[in-house]
Amino acid sequence: MESDENDGLLEFYASEALTCPRRIYFRLKGYPERWPEFVRVRLNQGVNTHNVLGGILSRRFGFELETPLVLRSRKLGFEIHGRIDAFKDFPIEIKGKTSLPRVPYDYHLAQLNIYLRWAETDYGYLYYVKLHERPESIISKLDFSNFPIIRGPNFRLFEVPYDKSLFKETLRHFYTVKKAYERDKLPRGQFSYACRFCPYRYLCYPDEG
Repeated sequence: MESDENDGLLEFYASEALTCPRRIYFRLKGYPERWPEFVRVRLNQGVNTHNVLGGILSRRFGFELETPLVLRSRKLGFEIHGRIDAFKDFPIEIKGKTSLPRVPYDYHLAQLNIYLRWAETDYGYLYYVKLHERPESIISKLDFSNFPIIRGPNFRLFEVPYDKSLFKETLRHFYTVKKAYERDKLPRGQFSYACRFCPYRYLCYPDEG
């Protein structure tokens, strides 16, 4: 994919990689977001976690924060926008979670994989941090002595290699949503636990309102 000027291509976000097609579709169609209150709390905690850990990565290790990127394909008719949480020689993606996963989420792998493609690097890191109202109380207990490997309670990391087949799968996913958008035809939803946290839940479950 290319990284030059936009030609009015449809815009997707790296954070939407392999996520529910309906959620992406509703965003493209301009439907308003309606976040549940408990999700707003988590989002705020997540922002604070990014700020605290990102600050350490920037000050101590010289990482650039919120590095913007765009990947374009005129052939497919869309582009992918993203912001890498921390980038130097490789990308780091920070995820605040109420519970830490034993293995990375597929859509987090796909998101980081887009960053690896853009940066043309062989590997990157997923950092999962336990959400807390005071994230510094979590992050202050972490051991950075073997950075980029970080150890400590309420923290989990995964070193992730670039996966060409996953990138192709991600492109197919976005292309499917693009075709649904162009046809004005609602795509099939994933209907999983993630529906609880979706700002467009009200459109799929109108009877709940």
